[in-house]
Amino acid sequence: MPAKRRASDVSSEFEHIRERMEQARRRVIGAPGSPRFSTPFIEPAVDVFETSDAVVITAEIAGIGEQDLELEVEGSSCVLRGERKAARGGPKRDYRQMEISYGAFQRELLLPAEVNPDGLRTVYKDGMLQISLPKASPAGSRRLKIPVSSKQS
Repeated sequence: MPAKRRASDVSSEFEHIRERMEQARRRVIGAPGSPRFSTPFIEPAVDVFETSDAVVITAEIAGIGEQDLELEVEGSSCVLRGERKAARGGPKRDYRQMEISYGAFQRELLLPAEVNPDGLRTVYKDGMLQISLPKASPAGSRRLKIPVSSKQS
């Protein structure tokens, strides 16, 4: 017959697990009061909606220059690539908190309809990129890379 475990033994095991989890947390994000760091910027937030004649994508990409963006459209898929570059030069920075992520990103979207990239329009304003793609018949789709401009096309 197995020996009964005392409540204090179980409590001690849970305390040990809690301490190990706290140690792991400190290794990842640092101790209280130390600099905090966020996860990498992997995919910008997007909204995708459909009108009677177009598919519209709005992407939140603040701090990214239009020269650092690339858009690829083929059939009913769209890939938005870019890079948020860190500031260079200036005084040495001793971060206490760091939540703005830098580096390359890619966002792949499956669109609700086939689109025609030839009629694409983009507007980039206040950190928001709006892409309007006219709908097309499936036979009319093809692959096309499009430069992004802040001027309305």
